[in-house]
This record gives sequence, structure tokens and C-alpha cells, in this order.
Amino acid sequence: MDTNMFLQLLGSYAFPIVACIFMAIYVKDMSKSNREDTKALNEQHTKEMNAFKDEIKEALNNNTIALTRLCERLDREEARSNEVK
Repeated sequence: MDTNMFLQLLGSYAFPIVACIFMAIYVKDMSKSNREDTKALNEQHTKEMNAFKDEIKEALNNNTIALTRLCERLDREEARSNEVK
């Protein structure tokens, strides 16, 4: 293979190969950065949820009670409606 053909092949394929290598490195670094950010956010969220777990539990229980009362009321209304018919 003569040098002219070799230089032509190198010129044709060198940039795409180098660009692909750098893009792969960039994607790897971005993935690592995103993974670290996500881990930090998860840790922060866990701390916040643990700090307010009693309030969240109370709110959930209150909502459960309200929903139960609403279902009971709807059942009574439905029963009354069926009696009238």
C-alpha cells in the first residue's frame, strides 16, 4: 500500500474515530455525574422523609379516616335511595 493511499485513508477515518472516542468518554462522564447527583438527591429525600415521617403518618391516617367516613355516607345515601324506589 503506498503512502498516498494510507494518508488518504487516515484523513478519511481519523476524525470520526477520534470523535467517537471523545463522545464515548463524554457520555461516560455524564452518566457518572448523573449517578452521583441522583444518589445525593435520594439521600436528601430520605433525610427529609425521615424528619417528617410522624406528620406524614398522621396525615395519611386522617385521610384514611375521612375516606372511610365518606364511603359510609355514600353507602347510607345509596341505601336510602334504594328504599325510596
